[in-house]
Amino acid sequence: MLRRLALLCGLVALLGVAAPIAAAQNPPPQEPGVTQRVFQLGRAPSSICPIKTGQTPNIDVLKPTIDWSGDAAFGGLTQNFVVHAIANLTVPTTGQYTFRLNSDDGSELFIDNQLVIDHDGLHGAEDKDGELQLTAGMHALRVNFIEAGGDQELHLSWRKPGDSAFSIVPNTALSTDAGVVRVTAPGTKECEGDVDSPGDGLPLDGLNPGYDLVNLRPAGFEPKVTGLEWNGDDLLVLTWGDDDGDPSRTTAAGGVWKPTGVKTADDPSDVTRTKIAEGLREPMGIKVVDGAIYVSEKMQLSKLVDADANGVYEGKTKVADWPFDGNFHEFAFGLLYKDGFFYMNLSVSIDLGGATTVPQGSNDRGMHLKINKDTGAV
Repeated sequence: MLRRLALLCGLVALLGVAAPIAAAQNPPPQEPGVTQRVFQLGRAPSSICPIKTGQTPNIDVLKPTIDWSGDAAFGGLTQNFVVHAIANLTVPTTGQYTFRLNSDDGSELFIDNQLVIDHDGLHGAEDKDGELQLTAGMHALRVNFIEAGGDQELHLSWRKPGDSAFSIVPNTALSTDAGVVRVTAPGTKECEGDVDSPGDGLPLDGLNPGYDLVNLRPAGFEPKVTGLEWNGDDLLVLTWGDDDGDPSRTTAAGGVWKPTGVKTADDPSDVTRTKIAEGLREPMGIKVVDGAIYVSEKMQLSKLVDADANGVYEGKTKVADWPFDGNFHEFAFGLLYKDGFFYMNLSVSIDLGGATTVPQGSNDRGMHLKINKDTGAV
């Protein structure tokens, strides 16, 4: 009995290794269509990646065919996701079948566990074909698809023996197990092989049960946040601003936003936002001391100035500066304050590509700074 149990367990383990589904034989009761499972990722994929075991899709629905365009076709998701399209394909006659995937971005087609089309990578909506000899009857079909940005397109067509043109694989040829329970879960998912983890390179996918999480970001407000600070009941959000993508140029598009009502809001509609400062040069730290707002910019510590006391800071004064050579990676991180002194850190210079610049263009990069609030002494 034990020997038979061991053999059975070994067989189950062996069958569980294959990622694509095996050939459809003696299937359970079917219903027309294809299963679409969508997994939201925490960052843009560069190629098709296997989803880590045990993760539940964000979307699991029955679709009539694989003929999908735009956000709505993928449950409203716009970018950074993986799709598994799973079905049984019923072939009317034995013969040579040509399949075509049109996708933006990468896709791949498996039939009976055999890779028929490899259309992986980041690209626009392009066709790629593959041929396979099939017998009449039912075959297991799976399409994997990634979306990293831009348009979302996934279409599966075929050219049957005797056909002169391609057509979308019809609903009458596709089926899935009937009456299945479709389970979904919110949050970002992870691919196998990712070295990042939630909170360390990926967005958080959960919360300590001692806390409640409420989304308070107003619609259309997607800042590049570099610092957060409280000023009474008002939250201050320090932003990088727009990045023109030129590392040789220090941008001056950083600013400070004041979302009002966040402490009592239950919904993003309860929050209003006001931009109270702009023209900051790649700021990376913010602190309120005695009602005044201080910001660590790329090359100096600045105090924001509201000369007419209307709540909008139209200028700034320099409190202190430090060694700066203009390298794109010479950031000034912080900002902490205690007992009359600010504390912050300077990053080192690096070359484009990531290597540390040798020699450094400025002395004392990579240092921790203590700055006197009143005198500016570093």
